[in-house]
Amino acid sequence: MGIPLRVLIIEDSEDDMLLVLRELRKGGYEPDHVRVETAAEMVAAMAARDWDLALSDYVLPRFSGMDALRLWREREEDLPFIVVSGKIGEETAVAAMKAGANDYLIKGSTSRLVPAIARELQEAEVRRKRREAEQALARSEERYRRLVAAVSNYTYTVELAEGHVIRTSHGQGCLPVTGYTSDEYNTRPTLWYEMIHGEDRDRVLASIARLEAKKGVVTLEHRIVRKDGETRWVRNTIVPTWDDTGRLTAYDGLIADITERKEGELTRQIQTVALKAAANAIVICAPEGRIIWANPAFTRLTGYLLDEVAGRGIGILNSGVHGKEFYRNLWHTIRSGTVWHGEMINRRRDGSLYPEEQTITPVRDERGAIRCFIAIKQDIAERKQAQEALLENARLACDMQLARQIQRSLLPETPPPVPGCRCAGRWVPAAHVGGDYYDFFPREDGSLDLVIADVSGHSVGAALIMTELRSVIRSLVHAGGTPAQIVGSLNALLHEDLSRAELIITLFYASYSPATHTLAFASAGHSPPLVCRRRGECRQIDAEGLILGVNPLVEYEQNEVTMAAGDILLLYTDGITEATGADGEFFGTARLARAMEEESGREPEELLDAILTRLRMFTGGVPSGDDICMALLKVGD
Repeated sequence: MGIPLRVLIIEDSEDDMLLVLRELRKGGYEPDHVRVETAAEMVAAMAARDWDLALSDYVLPRFSGMDALRLWREREEDLPFIVVSGKIGEETAVAAMKAGANDYLIKGSTSRLVPAIARELQEAEVRRKRREAEQALARSEERYRRLVAAVSNYTYTVELAEGHVIRTSHGQGCLPVTGYTSDEYNTRPTLWYEMIHGEDRDRVLASIARLEAKKGVVTLEHRIVRKDGETRWVRNTIVPTWDDTGRLTAYDGLIADITERKEGELTRQIQTVALKAAANAIVICAPEGRIIWANPAFTRLTGYLLDEVAGRGIGILNSGVHGKEFYRNLWHTIRSGTVWHGEMINRRRDGSLYPEEQTITPVRDERGAIRCFIAIKQDIAERKQAQEALLENARLACDMQLARQIQRSLLPETPPPVPGCRCAGRWVPAAHVGGDYYDFFPREDGSLDLVIADVSGHSVGAALIMTELRSVIRSLVHAGGTPAQIVGSLNALLHEDLSRAELIITLFYASYSPATHTLAFASAGHSPPLVCRRRGECRQIDAEGLILGVNPLVEYEQNEVTMAAGDILLLYTDGITEATGADGEFFGTARLARAMEEESGREPEELLDAILTRLRMFTGGVPSGDDICMALLKVGD
């Protein structure tokens, strides 16, 4: 069984949600989740149950990550809210953090998800314990003040004969303390013994026996049961009276209700344990800054033992990073009775510096004078690193977006006009940048060359190799040559770079001559293109050839096919045929061929749009995990 985790997921894509859940389970969590897409659904989910954290997309069709964050903070003030999105800029990321988001992750790169959740849950727990410690301290002081104001006591007398109680009298103050009146005690001489708590009765009777042994005045604390059944603590001071023969004839007593004091002592014991066990460092200083007490977490944070710092000024932690004005403002704030909260750099015992978040609370006595300062310190090094990582991720996202724009600019802006044929192309990268590439090259003899290539991977490295491939192809086309010669030259020229980069390229190169209606082509292990005849029949064409980057001494086969008016050639990458539907089935070549046959009457641009529409319907709109690239040529009438 994994660690139970109640997570509210604000996400319009069920597949993205499933990826997040899989990552959580891999990280050792057992998520109990609900997915919402609108503000109304989110409000209902938060009202229905408690949550440990929220994971939210930034851009949703009918909602937004910032709106979700505001709703979360209005109800769940201090529980983690993490943005998991693929579209966000640096300024937006910073705004989200300032608005209260705890972290930000890019979709498709969620390796930090589980560590980020663990860290944020731990910090939320630390903040909760810190609030409880502060609240407990305030409650203790209030109880102490009430105790002092509510102290009540009364006197009583017990008369004895032959060692037995014959008469008791209790002062008028007995009613508020015990619930019994003086008359009730007078009519029931043993009532005083009866109201002693059963667990304390033997101890009280043993103390009375000490009186008979002439042990002097006895003071003890014990419990009584009031008339209404409530248990109270009292301090009982007993003064004996002996006759001339030395017999105990009576004793007078003073009863004081100490219930609130006892409760206060218990509360302070609990607080002391809580303060010592707190994960955050807590240090108490005198008004002049002298350290009075610190908990074990202070030692873990700073390296100083309490014995080393007790009586010394808190300034021993100063790092020298902050100027005198910083500390002057801090002391002015807390000495005026105002809580100070902020971040600073301090120095450990070993000399190393660390960032901390600190809250310093002045504690006043009953006269309003500041008695001490309580400082709660938290090491925020990891949070600072997370914030820096968030900003770095945002900057990287901007850089990748710029790289995508540059890569798109390297593809044909518009198809070249070539008499006798019309062409079109499409490029849809799976990530910000990709390794798919297509191009058109009109030749001086009126023919048109088409190329499509797929560099392995979806990284910046694949995009750089694609850029190099484009440059080399253009120089080879300018020099002239057949498709097989150009592909062979590409393999020889790129082999060394591909080997060092540990990448490969599949490629298909074709050259169509409108004058002879001949299509010559060569392939480097690429997906066989489709030729769709005007009458509607589609078939694949191919030529033998090894992928680029494996062997620099490969000879590539060149084949030819005759094209007629209305015939269509489609070059494509496997991002289309290997796209999967909801049941895991591939889109496949057969569906692509059927789309070609049924849509063949369209113009090239419209035909490519129709293919992409069918692909989106098949995948349910789920973004492709691979780049998609197509180049199409249609022979004119």
